[in-house]
Amino acid sequence: MKRQLRLPLTFIALLVLGMILTSMTASAAAYGFQSQKIDAIREYQNKKPLKNKVIVVDPGHGGSDAGAIGPNNVAEKNVTLAIARDLRELLSAGGATVIMTRTSDRDVAIDGSSDIDELQARVDIANQANADLFVSIHTDAFAEHGTGTTTYFCPGSNSDLARFVQDNMVSQLKLYDRGSQPSDFYVLKNTNMPAILTEAAFISNPKEEKLLINRDFNKKVAMGIYNGIKQYFIQ
Repeated sequence: MKRQLRLPLTFIALLVLGMILTSMTASAAAYGFQSQKIDAIREYQNKKPLKNKVIVVDPGHGGSDAGAIGPNNVAEKNVTLAIARDLRELLSAGGATVIMTRTSDRDVAIDGSSDIDELQARVDIANQANADLFVSIHTDAFAEHGTGTTTYFCPGSNSDLARFVQDNMVSQLKLYDRGSQPSDFYVLKNTNMPAILTEAAFISNPKEEKLLINRDFNKKVAMGIYNGIKQYFIQ
């Protein structure tokens, strides 16, 4: 007859306690992992500084209006649309709802509409959306040797947005800083929200025209505007 193995009660109690502690440790680890996931989600949400903001992005000109034409026949309307698309991606990633006045090479009102009707159509889009910001994107044209970056705002309005965007664009582009300046551009004085009009560079300047058709440069313009908008909302 085989001898039966008898375990002391103390050993059995320690074995059961060990199993309980192991289970508790696993549960705690799982809870800790879940907590880390929740913290990560909250951190990700906090990184969306433009959440619940509605921003209208207006690529200047388009359709029947080519805007300024550079010495090498680069049309302003194409440059502004490229920059606006890059800006839309950044703003959307930052949590904003982005409304584009145009997403292709077309008139915003109707084909061949007057300048005033065209500008009013852009203003109407922003006002009807009750947007938080209106950003119109342009390139400058003056003399062949005109150079630099400018941001305009409506006289008498808060200039913070224009100043932040201007500073951040200059930081990105490294072009001559023409400053943030008041102007009575139609789209600035007729929108119901803070509005700016940016002139990234001079399309009439052969060197800057070449920059304006460079995709990396376009992305830097968009990043400068985006960083300025972020700074405006978190100031």
